[in-house]
Amino acid sequence: MSDVEKIYSGPGIFIWGIDEDGDEEADAVTIDLTQGGITFTTTTTYYEPTTDQTGTAPVKSVSTGTTGSVNFETPDMDFEKVLMYNPNASKVTDGTTPTKVKYHVTGLAGKELPRKRAVIMPQGITDPDQYIYIESVGIKFDMNAAYVLDNNRRLTISAMAYPSLSAIPKGLLYTWGDITATA
Repeated sequence: MSDVEKIYSGPGIFIWGIDEDGDEEADAVTIDLTQGGITFTTTTTYYEPTTDQTGTAPVKSVSTGTTGSVNFETPDMDFEKVLMYNPNASKVTDGTTPTKVKYHVTGLAGKELPRKRAVIMPQGITDPDQYIYIESVGIKFDMNAAYVLDNNRRLTISAMAYPSLSAIPKGLLYTWGDITATA
């Protein structure tokens, strides 16, 4: 029989910068205001060999790799957070009036995204069995600055989850549940 107490709904919190015990690092970025929720999906690619006798129908499927993605929008317009995860963002503080600040976001190619462990957790839920720890996450940044009557500006967060080659087990993509559990 199903247990309705195990149905969780509501908004989520995304924290980028989590240590191996599931605690926030000193320079962690917390995004706890979202619009439209947080979505975590994985995508696996496959090699599917065929034979002349089966035509275009594959005879088996072999996994060739899995990545993940985290997608959401946030009305949190704190550009100090963007500086932490976007190598194309920089801050300029006025030389004479230090309260005057501007942020530059360049569009040139070639900058590698920093990667950190992240966690997605339902807001108000303290049960770590409901958390998703993503081992190696690079955050892609895009602005969505709509000035409209019945909506607000927001930042579009699209993060890529990579298999971690330094994790145990090697290639760990994500952990569902209590990250401190040991074998």
